[in-house]
Amino acid sequence: MHEYKDNFVTLVITMAIIVAMGALGFVIGSFVLSPKPAAESKLSYKPKASYPNGPIKLSYWRTADGSEVFKPILERWNAIHPSVTIEVINIPLAEYDKRLADALSSGNMPDMFMLRSDWLPRYKAIIKPSPQAIFTVDDYKKTFANILAKDLTEGEDVLAVSYGVPTLGLFYNTDKFASAGITSPPADWPALLDANSKLALKASNGLIRSGIALGTEKISNASSIMALLMMQNGAVMTDTPPTKATFELPTGTSYPSSAKALDFYTSFAKPGKSSYSWNDGFGDSTQAFALGKTAMMIDYPYRYLQLTKQAPNLKFKMAKVPQVNGDYPVNYSEYWAEAVSKTSGYSDIAWDFYSFATSYEIMNLYSVPTMKPGSRLDLAKAQGQDSIIGPFAEQVASAQAYYKGNGTTTDAAFISMIGTALSGFDSAIAVRIASERVTESIVGSR
Repeated sequence: MHEYKDNFVTLVITMAIIVAMGALGFVIGSFVLSPKPAAESKLSYKPKASYPNGPIKLSYWRTADGSEVFKPILERWNAIHPSVTIEVINIPLAEYDKRLADALSSGNMPDMFMLRSDWLPRYKAIIKPSPQAIFTVDDYKKTFANILAKDLTEGEDVLAVSYGVPTLGLFYNTDKFASAGITSPPADWPALLDANSKLALKASNGLIRSGIALGTEKISNASSIMALLMMQNGAVMTDTPPTKATFELPTGTSYPSSAKALDFYTSFAKPGKSSYSWNDGFGDSTQAFALGKTAMMIDYPYRYLQLTKQAPNLKFKMAKVPQVNGDYPVNYSEYWAEAVSKTSGYSDIAWDFYSFATSYEIMNLYSVPTMKPGSRLDLAKAQGQDSIIGPFAEQVASAQAYYKGNGTTTDAAFISMIGTALSGFDSAIAVRIASERVTESIVGSR
């Protein structure tokens, strides 16, 4: 009886340990890390602006994220500043740039507004920089990712903030990886080529199954992926400050970086190449991944939200994007920023709200529904431990972007460049034509 009692106690203790470990694993592998009770994750925001006694209202134009994202953030804000109402007006993405441009030309700008980071030069004349009491450039550089300091500051002025820095990453089908005997996602491009050769299924009459969705102008985010490959191969996208495109120039070898990157990208769509893995007969690349027609794709982290809703039974994971040189990673981001208009009668309070919204805890509230890793270096580091958003968060510190001028025109130039190369033209010629078009885009946007 005594022995049975001891065994029972041991069993209870063992089960308790297992349950505790499971709970810990759930917390660590949660959707996005919950803010920790440690000092760094407490709401560090302290008001740095003078608030009037009476009620005030600020208009805030936003897009892309949807209208629900800011509800919990505004609830916390109103608990601190009940006299300040921030009216978030969500404008459809397809209309947003035109609406913002019309507001600028008519002089009817909102107090606060969201803009693509590469739109900033177009709107700089109307932007009210942060008061030094709220953000200094030195503190900004210590707090936020380098990409923000490069894009969103000028001299001693902080022109805008950003809540999240999404980077391109690798999505992969875990069932197909297991069937092919691939135990880990590829960290560099040679490893990806090896995995692709094991995953793609070819026959004499064509491609039966895709390894990775790459190679054509119809791939989702083709222009972003192309820019990533150029940068990883050493291309300098524009001069500084940006007045023209320079990515067609050679960088120390007779084989220009961008032409090399273009040849590599299009090789995945050329039947004669060993890397052949994709043709547009597979349809939309994201849909093909959701249906299991392709085993890998490169995309931004928020694609996770679409896939889990669209294909709930799909078994997939995300990983950091493959690198040319793992010792010096180059990652690519296209991100949104938040600015204050000079026409606002309460610009200091608007900037104080941004101080609140970019605090550790509040920024994490934004990351959860948007799947955008935090722009704060300390938050991105913490989110790097997460099983889902982690790979993207780990890339925030090395994220890069470039000035496109008119983003729509530049993206179209890159898509056309891919198509020109696939039609048989020399890659260097295709790159040069694209570079000329991007220069026109930069010049025309000023």
